[in-house]
Amino acid sequence: MSFSLRTLVITIAAFATMAPVCVLGGGETTTTTATIELGPAAIVEVIGENAEVQVLRATSDSLELTATFHNGEFVDFFTQSLTPDPSSHFVISATISAGGSTTANSIIELRIPEGMQLVIQTTNRPISIEEAILTSASLTTTNGEISVKNSTGDFDLNTTNSEVTVQSVDGNVNIATTNAHVWFDCIVAAGMNSISTTNGDIAVRLRDGSNVFISGSTHNGEVTVDGGASGVTKDGDTAMVELQIADGVATLAITNGPGAIYINPETIAVFDGDS
Repeated sequence: MSFSLRTLVITIAAFATMAPVCVLGGGETTTTTATIELGPAAIVEVIGENAEVQVLRATSDSLELTATFHNGEFVDFFTQSLTPDPSSHFVISATISAGGSTTANSIIELRIPEGMQLVIQTTNRPISIEEAILTSASLTTTNGEISVKNSTGDFDLNTTNSEVTVQSVDGNVNIATTNAHVWFDCIVAAGMNSISTTNGDIAVRLRDGSNVFISGSTHNGEVTVDGGASGVTKDGDTAMVELQIADGVATLAITNGPGAIYINPETIAVFDGDS
């Protein structure tokens, strides 16, 4: 799955800033809200520094924004339309002021209409999406967990040193993390999908209706299918798996190592001895 969002050339001058820069005093907590009218299939871009981003589905046709800042004197915040109303490209930014503290713990909550394109870049904080209907989403953070649940769209998920959880997603999914587990629980019936981590386990549960060919490999880790070794081959410390569900129309490529790969594990929680 490829995204062209980052290479979009903006040829229209930025329109009015909807929220001014916030430079507050006294370590206060402040909340900013806004409602933004978006055009069909608009791009919503969130740039956060040490900001948690939460995304839900809007009950209206407009983007609903709530931004909360703790120690807000250290946060520069703005929202900006890069195209005329209704906006086809809308940017939300919360960054740490030069020389400021990283303890602002910003929280950006978006309620987003159906059919939008979403790009999120943040650092050291989690990203979560629930019950959103998007055309596509590119989510990138560092040292922050990513969670996507009960949503529609093609998702590109990238983080480091943190877990990724994907449940009940209708669309193509590509996941990359390091030093962390991945939990994937979906119907896979179309397109190219992938999961990659290191020093963590990958658990894949294929829901009824999946039509997929799975290929995977790892080293110094266990590989199981339905709790057993069907479709698994070993060569030294490397284990490989190939598994076809139905006609194998979709593909799911799994890369790990060191770490385990569990396909349709017997228990829901397979990490760290959880039950």
